[in-house]
Amino acid sequence: MNENEEIVEGAVSDTIDDLYMVFIVNNQKYALSSKYIIEIVGISKITQVPFIPKYIKGIINLRSTIIPIIDARMRFGLKPIDYNERTCIIIIENGEDKVGLIVDAVSEVITILPEQSMKMDSMKETEIDQNFIKSVSEINGETQLILDCDSLIEISEDLKHAINE
Repeated sequence: MNENEEIVEGAVSDTIDDLYMVFIVNNQKYALSSKYIIEIVGISKITQVPFIPKYIKGIINLRSTIIPIIDARMRFGLKPIDYNERTCIIIIENGEDKVGLIVDAVSEVITILPEQSMKMDSMKETEIDQNFIKSVSEINGETQLILDCDSLIEISEDLKHAINE
């Protein structure tokens, strides 16, 4: 039994709030709360939209729903790479807003209890918002940067404004 399994078995809470999907961008592990994740899809045809920020690759039509697609590498200030068989799009939702996040690979789903994550108190609020990093967790000797899904979803509002201007 590994360290994470011991923690999970002893946990009082088995709610979706404690489940996180871990994905990889540029060999760094990131985590998203599973309560926001709708599904994972493969890379499909992305329709480019003019006059939008470069990190927004465009839009896809997923079962008659138009979803803006963000390249996580570009949004995090990294160089884009060619997509491969492990590259996928994580569809996240908050209320009526949806956005797709292109990641290098999806790793696993883990339980992260509130006491296992550390807030980024040493950073200014504006820096956290810009980086979308809500907190950090270390499980089984591996560090996961926990992203703030609300900040990621707000990008769909930026896209709506850019298209309407």
